[in-house]
Parts: sequence; C-alpha cells; structure tokens
Amino acid sequence: KEAAFAAARAGAAPPKKGSSAPGAKKAAEGEGSGEAVGSAHYKGEFKSGKKQGKGIKSWLATGDHYDGDFIDDRKEGTGTYVWGARSAWPGEKYFGAYVNDLRHGYGTYEWSRTDRYTGAWENDFATGPTTPTMRARARAHAESVAAVGRPGIAVCRNMKVGIATIERIKGTVISADDDSVSVRIDDAGTMGHIIRGNALRQGTLIADDYANWAPC
Repeated sequence: KEAAFAAARAGAAPPKKGSSAPGAKKAAEGEGSGEAVGSAHYKGEFKSGKKQGKGIKSWLATGDHYDGDFIDDRKEGTGTYVWGARSAWPGEKYFGAYVNDLRHGYGTYEWSRTDRYTGAWENDFATGPTTPTMRARARAHAESVAAVGRPGIAVCRNMKVGIATIERIKGTVISADDDSVSVRIDDAGTMGHIIRGNALRQGTLIADDYANWAPC
C-alpha cells in the first residue's frame, strides 16, 4: 500500500533543541537569529525562545537536513528535507508544504532525478495519483514485509565495506509494524558497522527498513 510506503519517508523525529552553540542562549531568551546544538544543529530565527521563521536544521546522527519555515519549534510552511548519507534513504528529498511537522498540502518527493511524485499530501501521506514506480516500490515493500515481518525470524543484511567488499551481519526480528522492522543484532561482523547512527554490537536493537533485510 503506497500510504505505508509514504509513511516510511516521514523523516526523523525532531530531536530536542540543545543550547550549547554560540547564540543559543541569546535566542532562547528572546527573539532574533541564533544557533542551537544538541542531537541536531539549528541555525536561524527564534521567537520567545522557540524556532520561528526561516531556519536550517541538521540531524547529526543521520545527516538529514531541513531548510525552510518553522513555527513554534515545528516544521510549518514551506521547506526542503533531504535524507542524509547515514539514514535509511540517503539522497532522497521532499520539498513542499508542511503543517505541524508533517508533509501536508502540495509537494514533491524525489527518489532520484528521474523518479519523483508531485501532488497532494495529507498528514504525511501521498494522496494523489501514484506513479508506476511508486506502485512497484509498494509491491516490493509488501513482499519484504511478508518475508521478514514476523518476530523470531533469523535475518541477515549485507553491509558494504569500501568499494567492493561485503560483510554479512545477522540478527533476529523482535517486532514489526507497517513502516519498519526491529532487529536485535546477533552477529555484528568485524568491521564496525553503523545503521541509522547506531554503532552495531551484539544485542543492539535497531529499527530499519524491511528492504534491507532477508531471511538467513
């Protein structure tokens, strides 16, 4: 179902704003331009200590990046969100309308320069006519859910090391929902892999995209 696919592209939940960067204290106390650093970095306008107006926010763990309008600490208005190199969807991009931190109104989602959806959004779901590529991706997502979406299944993921080397990591599915699968890492490999900003060790629990995993 395309709605589930679209929901998987909702982006990282906005981390709490820190106050360690130069200008953060001044901005937090009143209005004007400033910076704030915590698990994310924000540079832009503030009002009454909250992000308000134009700003740029980057999530440090994933490299995700939002450039656009804020109201009362939320993405609201028009903006561009790009998924970072360490996210589950590196390089994918949305630009368009936001309401209350959700894609809502009219916007464009790009998977690549030749693969995009442009149309209506409602509460983070694409509600306009789907493209052939979107339908193909939705079918692939449904197949992945059927293959690895049950708790207790042993799963594997191939991790790229350098240019041409692949190392396989192993885990066990703990839980699953429409958008992602939670996997407990049983064998993290030897190369110090990272998924969604999490360094992998035996016992690490991660939420990841279904398509990245297959039954062992």
